[in-house]
Amino acid sequence: MKRPLLLGLLGALVLPGTALAAPVKISPKAVTVAGNGAALVEVANSSSHALRGTAAVTTGSRKVASRTVKLPRLSVTDLQLRLNSGAVDALRAHGGRGTVKLSLRRAGGRRWIGKRKVTFKLPAASPGPGGGPPAPTSDRWLGRMGGEGAYDDFEFTLDGGQMTLAKPAFVPVYCFENGGTFRKALSYELFDVPGPWTIGADGSQAKSAPAVNSIVTGGARSITYKVTGTAATAGKVTGTLGMSFFDSQYDIFSNTITFVNCSGAQSFDAVPAG
Repeated sequence: MKRPLLLGLLGALVLPGTALAAPVKISPKAVTVAGNGAALVEVANSSSHALRGTAAVTTGSRKVASRTVKLPRLSVTDLQLRLNSGAVDALRAHGGRGTVKLSLRRAGGRRWIGKRKVTFKLPAASPGPGGGPPAPTSDRWLGRMGGEGAYDDFEFTLDGGQMTLAKPAFVPVYCFENGGTFRKALSYELFDVPGPWTIGADGSQAKSAPAVNSIVTGGARSITYKVTGTAATAGKVTGTLGMSFFDSQYDIFSNTITFVNCSGAQSFDAVPAG
């Protein structure tokens, strides 16, 4: 097999007197993922020592594949990585973009870590239920909170692995007093931060907004909105919407301050519209 890019690089790196910037180079070529999840990544070891360690693939903040590796001295090697269906879905949610990371060392030597962003050419989406055609995809999605009922609780658009809310959701939030009469109350607070929110990566945003819970004072306050645990397939997006905030209340008669903590989260799932 001819490998002009890495072989040429390897030859240049082993010239006498050449300063080695790194002992290993990861090919920038796009990586084709077979239907069984196998993916080959080319790497060149330019050092005069065999190297051992691990190879891993991440997309967003999620590690989707890893394996131990051994690279012979002065060699170009095809590293075979195995991606399961969840890994393929995570890469698809990020437009096939991922990062290959190598952590290697020679016997008795120091550890070397190298990374390269590469594009993964993914297989076609799996067929839908019953062996029919793949589930439809759309840039407009309909969501429901709690996994029950109709898909009409909120809406978002999906573009390049990022969701942007078009219709806000309501999140159940519990507030409780730390002191005072130790009251507690449930409310449904508006989650109206559009994003964009990246599928496969947890995110949070804060903004000033009012809360409707009965044991907090009126007016705007800083509320932190969170989207966590998101994942996407050809026919469904899942994750959790959450939010948190606090309040403080001064009682002039007892000269005391009561703090109120509020937080809540709700899982969701969404399907393509139309």
